[in-house]
Amino acid sequence: MTYQIYEQTVNHPDQINKLTMGMTITEKIMAHNSGRDQVKPGELVWVDVESVMTMDYLGKTCFEKFRSLGPSEVFDKDKVICVSDHLVPPPNQKFATMLNEWREVVRQHDITHFYDLGRQGIAHQIMVEQGHVLPGKISIGTDSHANTYGAVGAVGNAVGVTDAAVAMATGKAWFRVPEAVKFHITGVWQPWVMAKDLSLHIMGMMHWNGHLIYKTLEFTGPAIDSLDMAGRMTLCNMTVDLGAKNGIIKPDQTTKTYLEGVAKGEWEMIESDADAQYEEVYEIDINDLAPTVALPDKLDDTVTVDQLVGTKFNKAFVGTCTNGRLEDIEVIARILKDKQVHRDVNMILVPASQTVYLEALQAGHLETLIKAGVAIDTPSCAACAGIHTGVAGDGDIVLSAGNRNMKGRMGSKNAQIYLSSPAVVAASALKGVISDPRNL
Repeated sequence: MTYQIYEQTVNHPDQINKLTMGMTITEKIMAHNSGRDQVKPGELVWVDVESVMTMDYLGKTCFEKFRSLGPSEVFDKDKVICVSDHLVPPPNQKFATMLNEWREVVRQHDITHFYDLGRQGIAHQIMVEQGHVLPGKISIGTDSHANTYGAVGAVGNAVGVTDAAVAMATGKAWFRVPEAVKFHITGVWQPWVMAKDLSLHIMGMMHWNGHLIYKTLEFTGPAIDSLDMAGRMTLCNMTVDLGAKNGIIKPDQTTKTYLEGVAKGEWEMIESDADAQYEEVYEIDINDLAPTVALPDKLDDTVTVDQLVGTKFNKAFVGTCTNGRLEDIEVIARILKDKQVHRDVNMILVPASQTVYLEALQAGHLETLIKAGVAIDTPSCAACAGIHTGVAGDGDIVLSAGNRNMKGRMGSKNAQIYLSSPAVVAASALKGVISDPRNL
């Protein structure tokens, strides 16, 4: 797989200030939501936020910070979104008590949208699927993968509890306008190659070297235009793991169709100007993109799956805010239909939300997976956070469709975690060793 840098226009904010130019989609959104005609990288802006998300294990602290600022009511009860995801169902007494305290805080503030056990899902999935993030708007959350919101053409960003508390009080947040890097993706998606493979390929291509820290990563091109919302969410989700401020894709008909009936507000189609400036533009042709795997402990240490065929593992995990959507479950079901998970592999699937769970149930996918020997669990962050539902123990070798694989991420520091697409996980679960889904 090769790529090409075909443009390098601006290297420093001082150069930008000397130029008259159009704006990227992220710059436009920051300008429009701060009441300005134009912004430039490096400038500080005080922006209106469309929504603020906080979740169970940080929520109580977030509201305590909010109350310390003085106000008794949040700026808009419809736009502060509360989600139970990391701790549900509670795996122990400590977390059960934390959840009870969390619920009491949410009730005290009469929050309109509270996605608790029974209505729960992973926060970022909830924010997108329930229409709390909108094209052309800015949404923030107290979890690192809030970059996911860029899939619908929003600026999504993770913040600490103090910044979230300020936004809950004022409806505003501050940003430094980020420099922009574009990934122009061409070619046609090949069978069993998924957006996760592109994301991992970019991880290996760019490496964790600080180059993309606080940048906006914009995905464009015909291969992106043809990508469904699930794939777009995967791409934007993992930009934070390159150190980026946000990932973003312009809204189009796919976005419009997805948001029909769920969008909690008005929005508009915004895209980058033709003369917008980027630090760098990378062109990637996916015609020869292969299923890609990140080796244990390092996200950017990636290889194509053919280099790992035959590698043994004992746990398979699909879920998370990266790959727990209906489209991912459908791919797994296609691979496992009328087959059996290898006897040496324990496979767990966790849908990203109750909505996804129900859709997969109605489509028959969960029946297919259960018959194949897959354990299905109720929506939560589950083993991805190393808290419960399939955590890794000493000596475990995990093949995961999640987003992180550092030591101890899923439990034991003496476990190993390979990251891949759902297709690779499913094909490998059949064989008991890492396998290439293209050879099914």
